[in-house]
Amino acid sequence: MTMVVLAHGGHWLVNVMYVAPVIVVVGWIAAQALRDRRRASRGTDGALRRRSRRR
Repeated sequence: MTMVVLAHGGHWLVNVMYVAPVIVVVGWIAAQALRDRRRASRGTDGALRRRSRRR
């Protein structure tokens, strides 16, 4: 019979602490790429346009 050995939770936590910043940065870059693609497909550059007011 084979036994599944699970690592101690503390060991997993240490590994997650090393990987978490990388996952956050990659996620941020992916989100920005999606936003840029959506803006390009709409034809807007993302700049805010102000209405001219006549006084």
